[in-house]
This record gives sequence, structure tokens and C-alpha cells, in this order.
Amino acid sequence: MLVVNSSDLMPPDWRFLEPACDDPEIRWRHVSGRPANMVERLVRRPSLARWRAAARICAVARERPEESVIVTHLPGMTMAAGLLRRRLCPEVPQIAFSFNFTTLPGGVRHRMMRDAFAGITEFVVYSQFERALYAERFGMDPARFRFLPWAMEPPVAGPDLPAGMPAAPYLCAIGGEGRDYRSLAEAMRKQPGLHMVVVGRSYSVAGIDFPANVTVHVDLPAPQTWAVAQQSLGMAIPLRTAETACGHVTLVGAQLLGIPLVLSRSVGISDYVTDGTTARLVEPGDPAALAAALAAMVEDRAGSAAMARRGREAAAMRSDPRRWVDYLSELKGRHAAGTLRPP
Repeated sequence: MLVVNSSDLMPPDWRFLEPACDDPEIRWRHVSGRPANMVERLVRRPSLARWRAAARICAVARERPEESVIVTHLPGMTMAAGLLRRRLCPEVPQIAFSFNFTTLPGGVRHRMMRDAFAGITEFVVYSQFERALYAERFGMDPARFRFLPWAMEPPVAGPDLPAGMPAAPYLCAIGGEGRDYRSLAEAMRKQPGLHMVVVGRSYSVAGIDFPANVTVHVDLPAPQTWAVAQQSLGMAIPLRTAETACGHVTLVGAQLLGIPLVLSRSVGISDYVTDGTTARLVEPGDPAALAAALAAMVEDRAGSAAMARRGREAAAMRSDPRRWVDYLSELKGRHAAGTLRPP
């Protein structure tokens, strides 16, 4: 089986599961959808880099259609490849990995995605909730959606913290997608004796009036971000709504590092945490409840540490990267049997 893999989020040297896969019967071709020249860096709508990569992976698959399986990551690349695959190599199966939306599309983009997704063999999502959500939104059978828990190795924290860190012990909040940092700011305003370090994206913190006990950093490198997290007393992941399906990377990374957690209660992350057992959960958009949970995390350090230990033990089994390699082996078996086909 030839896996033709492409993402427009990851760097060009990213190899997905290839380093972890020792099966000689699985071969790889990788095509980056990141901008590769000045024109692609300037023209982002439509994304020339994405469409160039989509055309290339379809061309590679077309050379060996009986061997190939296209694997695309995130909805944008999946849409572009799906539309071109339907014309260039319609017999080649396509797997939509990391199929996740922060905000569901509407209008023309929704119609384009619905057309493209009709020919996708299987969608891999990171929560049970998303199976029904996306199936209904795009008019597809929920059986075409496969739930695989987010998998990763424990994050590697760097040796250095960013400048301007608080001198006192602090809590942290990291991540950008689907975050409600406005509620977090209000919660911290209610807890002037606590200190918080937020590491977000510029768009996730823009226009928010953070109180003086909150330090904000944007777009830090991953090693520095995880250094902030690892040296904190605990982490908050405030999500926008009770159906926000974001934050899996941050959540699982924190669990694997044994960091205590306070999260907004959302069906999008309910497969990963249990309230009072592995984390403290609060209703989304409730600064008072969030403030109380943050205070409890600091005041009851023994209880918080016990939850973090249980969370780490659960994550070590649930989010082991070998589970994704097992899925890849399953795909190979279905491909060999002739059952891995476009719908």
C-alpha cells in the first residue's frame, strides 16, 4: 500500500506515522501544502499552496491507483484533494484524518465541502460527538466517521521560559482554537491573589481586557509553551461552548505531563476527562464557576495532583501513538481485501 500523505498545516519535513511504522508493505509519499514560494505566500485566498499540493497528491496516486491511498489532514486540504481526486483518480480511496472544525462552514464553502466529502472513504475524528455532528451537517452516514482518540508522545518542554513571567507560582492556559479567554479574564479578575500565564494565538486574545494578575504571550515556540505549562500549578482550558470540539492537543499533552486541569464542560472533550476524577469541569461562559475551580485547584493541591495522576495513567493508554499505527495496519488489510473503496 502506498500512502500519499498531505497537510497544509504541518512543516514540509513532517512524515506523519512513517517514523513509527515498520511495516515494509506500507510505503509513503509526502506532499506539503505549506506555501513554497513568494506567490504562494502572498495568495492565501484561495490557498494556492493547498491546491498545488492537492493536484500533486492526486497525480502521484494516479500513477499507481491500485496501490494508493490518499490521506489528507484537516477539512481544507481534504476538500481540495477530494474535488480533484474525483476528476483525476476517482478509484483511489481517500482518508480524511484530523477532521475537525472550530467553526462549521456555511454558504458556498459548505456546498463545496459537501460535494468534496461525498467521495471520501472515511473520516477520522477525535471525539464521539463529532461523528454525529459532521454526518448531519454534511448529509452523510455516521458509519463513515471513525473515532480515534488524539494520540501523541508526551510534549518536550524546553529549558527556557519567556521573559516577563510572574515571580509567584502561577496557573496557565495555552492554545488558540475554540478558546474563551474573555471568561478566563473575568474569572482571574475575581481571584486577584492568583497569577495566570496565557499562551495563545494573537486572534484568540485580541481585544480582551486582561487584569494585572494575568500575563499574556502569543505564538511562542512549542518547547517554550510546554515549559510554561510544566512549571505551572495547573492548566485551564476554557472553551467557547458546550459543543466546542477543540483543545485535544493541549488537553492530552497536559495529561501526559501530569498537569492538573480545569476545563469547560463540552461534549467535544468528554471522551478524555471525567469530572472530579481526572479534572475539574465547569460550565462554559461562567466566570464565577471558573474562578472557583481555579481557586480549588490551587488550594487542594493534593487532590489536584491525584486527579492529574489518574489523568496521566488514562492518557498513557488511550492516547498511545501506536493506536494510530494499528489503524494504519487495519487500513492496509482492508485495502488488500478490496473493501477500502470510495463510496
